[in-house]
Amino acid sequence: MNFGVGIMGSNNIVEANSGVGNSNGIVVFPNAANNSIRQNVAVGNPPIQQSNSLPTSGGVDIWDQSPPGNNNVFVGNLCLTATNASCQSTASATPRKPGS
Repeated sequence: MNFGVGIMGSNNIVEANSGVGNSNGIVVFPNAANNSIRQNVAVGNPPIQQSNSLPTSGGVDIWDQSPPGNNNVFVGNLCLTATNASCQSTASATPRKPGS
């Protein structure tokens, strides 16, 4: 699996990252818990070239694989597609540019 940002552990702050042009942008793995995923940019996952040639590829911008109750929180991320996580509208997202 190709992804931009992967979260495997617990009690982390994942902030101001970019996940663009991968099969999946931000992936939270099954055992991850109590993480704050905020102000990231994850769009174009899968990249438009891949999705046009493989329309059933199934990639998403944010994919939370952890079970309900693992207390992973998503705030202010810029994304268009998500599985088991919410994408805020682009008007209310507050991503930070990495390094700023």
